[in-house]
Amino acid sequence: MGEKPMLTEITDLPDTDLIDAIHTTHHTLTRHQARFIVSLAEFHDRNLAKKHGAPNTVTWLMRHHDLARRTAYEYLGIGTKLRAFHQVTAEFLTGRLSYSKIRLLLRYLTHSNEDELVELALQHCLTELEQALAGRPRSGGKKARGNCLRVVIDEDTGGLNFWGSLDADHGAEFLAALKTGELAYLRDLTNIDPEVLNNPEALDAEITTARQDTEQQITSEQMTGQDGTDTAGDQKDGARTRFGAPLSTSLLSAFLAVINMVRTHPVSTVRAPGAQVNVLVTLDGRVVIPDRFGAETAALLRSILNGDIRYHLLDNNGLHLKLSRSARLASPALEKALLTRWGYRCATPGCCHSRFLEFHHITDWASGGTTDLDNLIPLCSGCHALVTAGKMTIHADEINPQLLRFRLPGGQSHTSTARELPVRNEQMGIWADDYTDGPVPRGDEHHRQVWDSTDSFDDPDTDNGRGTG
Repeated sequence: MGEKPMLTEITDLPDTDLIDAIHTTHHTLTRHQARFIVSLAEFHDRNLAKKHGAPNTVTWLMRHHDLARRTAYEYLGIGTKLRAFHQVTAEFLTGRLSYSKIRLLLRYLTHSNEDELVELALQHCLTELEQALAGRPRSGGKKARGNCLRVVIDEDTGGLNFWGSLDADHGAEFLAALKTGELAYLRDLTNIDPEVLNNPEALDAEITTARQDTEQQITSEQMTGQDGTDTAGDQKDGARTRFGAPLSTSLLSAFLAVINMVRTHPVSTVRAPGAQVNVLVTLDGRVVIPDRFGAETAALLRSILNGDIRYHLLDNNGLHLKLSRSARLASPALEKALLTRWGYRCATPGCCHSRFLEFHHITDWASGGTTDLDNLIPLCSGCHALVTAGKMTIHADEINPQLLRFRLPGGQSHTSTARELPVRNEQMGIWADDYTDGPVPRGDEHHRQVWDSTDSFDDPDTDNGRGTG
């Protein structure tokens, strides 16, 4: 019989072998991709394209390797920039830094910060690395576009065409306005009688009804989302969320709602984190708008001086806010503090979801956990469901509660120190997670370390305050 087809080999793999194959293949792919890009930069530097019948390197790549023009230009640009940064290049060639991280780092890299940024990149997942670099001055890449708006009336139909661009802070204000519109006026305007839109009293009645529906839905989301119930399936189809930007399916309605609110001057009582512009100011001098990490600090100074925005000064330990145990659900003020502490997105390492967020008790409420800042964490409904099902665990280290452990299946652990961005376990040094306390994901019980002392009840030898296991 002939050799087994490769596709069949893959489909027949057990789960563990399949996951190992993905990790190994990605590592190998990254190393080969790095070698290709670095070699390409050397090819370009030697001006070899013309010697091989091509007017330039990009054309040679398109001809011999079937790369799209855009991809060819990107690879060549990345390779050319890497030639000035030997440490970053070396980490890329070993496969320790992915191509996506390389693209991100090159926006900020200088010879003076190369060591620091490499360390950050090795510590964090890509999503956390974006947050760690937010607000820094950029060394290259795109420059912020100027603010502009174009409006053209179609002479044939009388319709209106408009387009434009906004910088980071004006863009955040625009999304906040859309969020207000989405929450204040949850109606498909195409189904409303045009006479209603032109009747101020009838329009006010519609807005009041929409407002009441919104408040009822928000209350329902709080009650179902914070008790561990997975509400993701219910929220996918037409539901709104107080968090993050408006859903793509409701953008038009939200935009038209903003227009109508300006026309009719209704006073909206809806208040939600997604309907505000939040500017974070860190102790190291960076100014950041959550989820808009590409904006430089200098470009956001206008927001500090002008506009209706909410400011948050973050200290080394994050914000501090306490509630009595009499309240199981997070208050609006506590929600805002938690979102600010975790960058207005799910706190799970590698997760970038900013909508459908729920607030999870690290120590369960039923077990005596309090509803305060140190015992709550924002999770998207998907990650919250994984925690509820025991497929992911989050707990504070028994010896040092400032170390918050995120344990994922397969023995992977990330640690947040003082509620800062989670760091990969292999970069934690002496504070690495040794699995001697707290729960582990279901199926990972073999990773839990157990004391082995059969002759005595004396304390075993310790290493940095805990046993070697």
